[in-house]
Amino acid sequence: MDMKVQTKITLLLALVVTAFVTGALAFRTFDRFKFRRIAQERITERNHSFDTFLQRNGEPLETLVEDSTCLDRMVQAVADNDEKWLSENFNDATLGAFHANAVWIYRADGTLLYQRNNLNTSDFGELPVSKNDFFQMFAKEPLRQFFAQLPHGLMELRAGTIHPSKDFQRKTRPRGYLLAGRLWNQPTLNEMSLFTGNEISLAPDGEKAAVSTIDHPDSVSFERVLEGWDGKPVARLIIRNSSQVVKELERESQALMLWIVIFALFLLLLISSSLVRWVRRPLRTIMRSLAQNDPRPIEALCADHTEFGQLARTLRTFFAQRDKLIQEIEERRATEAALREKEHELRHAQKLEAVGRLAGGVAHDFNNLLTAIIGYAELIIKRAQQDPIIRQNSALIRKAGEQAASLTRQLLAFSRKQLLQPKVLDLNDLVRDVQALLHRVIGEHFELRTEPCARDGRVRADPTQLEQIILNLGVNARDAMPNGGVLKIRTDRIRLDYKSARRISSSLKAGDYVVLSVEDTGTGMDAETKARIFEPFFTTKGPGKGTGLGLATVYGIVKQSGGGILVDTEPGRGTCFHIYFPHERRPVDQVKTITVEPPVGSNFETVLVVEDDEIVRELVCDVLEGNGYTVLCAMDGPAALKMAEEYDKLIDLLVTDVVMPQMNGPELASRLSLLRPELKVLYVSGYSADDIGDHGVLKEDLQLLQKPFSPQSLLQRVREVLSHREEYPANLSEGLGQLQFSM
Repeated sequence: MDMKVQTKITLLLALVVTAFVTGALAFRTFDRFKFRRIAQERITERNHSFDTFLQRNGEPLETLVEDSTCLDRMVQAVADNDEKWLSENFNDATLGAFHANAVWIYRADGTLLYQRNNLNTSDFGELPVSKNDFFQMFAKEPLRQFFAQLPHGLMELRAGTIHPSKDFQRKTRPRGYLLAGRLWNQPTLNEMSLFTGNEISLAPDGEKAAVSTIDHPDSVSFERVLEGWDGKPVARLIIRNSSQVVKELERESQALMLWIVIFALFLLLLISSSLVRWVRRPLRTIMRSLAQNDPRPIEALCADHTEFGQLARTLRTFFAQRDKLIQEIEERRATEAALREKEHELRHAQKLEAVGRLAGGVAHDFNNLLTAIIGYAELIIKRAQQDPIIRQNSALIRKAGEQAASLTRQLLAFSRKQLLQPKVLDLNDLVRDVQALLHRVIGEHFELRTEPCARDGRVRADPTQLEQIILNLGVNARDAMPNGGVLKIRTDRIRLDYKSARRISSSLKAGDYVVLSVEDTGTGMDAETKARIFEPFFTTKGPGKGTGLGLATVYGIVKQSGGGILVDTEPGRGTCFHIYFPHERRPVDQVKTITVEPPVGSNFETVLVVEDDEIVRELVCDVLEGNGYTVLCAMDGPAALKMAEEYDKLIDLLVTDVVMPQMNGPELASRLSLLRPELKVLYVSGYSADDIGDHGVLKEDLQLLQKPFSPQSLLQRVREVLSHREEYPANLSEGLGQLQFSM
């Protein structure tokens, strides 16, 4: 999209202001998170203090039951039905002294012997407990606490079995039962609210479990289920607590956020008006001069001492030298035409090597930039929840970054410098799994046949790259069948002798191989086209319809995986690709289940991040800190060593770049392992495969996150490494063998 310079500058300033506002929103989000953390701590503290209060508040009632049920006189009174003695010892004064409202004494057979209450009512009634329930009630414990719903309201009950004083441990059969209760009516709840500083209320009984919630940063609530003697819910006790201080802090944070937004809008308006005056007018003059191909409109501007005056003088010089430059171009054109043919042959011979060297050379810096682009775009999408325009623009930035990352992977693939993570897999299963996806890719008007016929299809390769091979060949076959046709994918197992293996590829050896065949009924290829199909950027499609990297990528993956490829094609007879992979005797690797990342706030570990690229370092630290980790950031190895020596707490994980100035990642990890043997290591690298693995194959005991990566993949990889049961080697010499790293 074509835009004027002043429009671009205005948009840039708008982005700066937007970033400023986004930062303010991030600060606001951090405040909200802080308030929620405070609220969570208040829930824990209030839970503990309320439980302590309930325990102390029920101690008098518990004392009455424990002391009264181990008296010989009590046993005698129950046996003799001595209600007189019971009325003298369990009267209103006794109940008041132990904060009780009622007492029930039952005989050993469960019949009521004596009942007393201090609520001035004679129809208080018996408890909702039958005679047969007493044995079950005290089957496990001789002393019980439970709740019961009586006509006068909810009552807390403490119950115990009656025994002689010598049977203090209550091992003999019960001589009777004593139950003392305290009524939980509104005055009692008001008294509890006064002592605990909470708002306490009762809700009807139900099966809902006790929960703790944060209704608002300044208000928290939790509840207790009150159970009967049989464990069934009788009622729910709801406790709420609010903090005026937190509420005021929340209001001030909202007001500060509003003022920041207003200031940002005012700043944008001021800068825009200045641009119209100081930038737009000179740019119009320069654009008119360029459009007319005439230096006269900029003569007055050449006297200006600003940057636009310097630009006008440069433009005037350009016009003066134009004719001379055109003449020189014409003279050179004839010479370049003569050299072009020679250079074409040389470029053709060196294309694979040159592009491969280029891909490896730019991988590190380019992947660093893509990591920052994709990472910060995703962070903006996550944080700008209320602004759809920012989210849309950020999504487009992330999409462009992902497309660039895909192109980088293709370049590394055909140059055989990508990093593979091989696993032992069954090629038959992979063909079956990819069938549905391939059918959607090629379209409904093509007939897709899969024939996984290999008797034993075990190979050792990267499953993602094998899927890429099938998809690339499928798309290539689709383009070769414009009027529809049949695409057949077949697997076989064969044994190659030395001559047959060398005919396919000079790198293959005699032995057992699993063959993946992809055959179409398309137009086929002539000999000249067949000779060039694996060249990068070679395509028979029209302009803009292909990158020329599809088959080059297939060739690179097959070669890097230790296989070979053979093409059988003729014009009008279709094409068949035969790909040979060495047969693997080891059992198929099981797919590991990745644990879902815990929510923000549950990550408590300390992570040391070492990255020489400032943008990537800030991104990694920002993402980890934003998800609850304690993060130590260092720009190189010596700084990380000093930081680890001075830090007096546990460091759980080292996240380090592989190639850095002064000290590389493996050397840093080896030296840190001497200081902190418990340290786990996650390596991060954007270099090509030969820099960090054995011919591009990743060692199984090496934990690596390859650039570019997204914040989500970073968090998932960090959590996976921290949660792994086995210790990862900090010294790469144990896990990688002999490696060479380019500084």
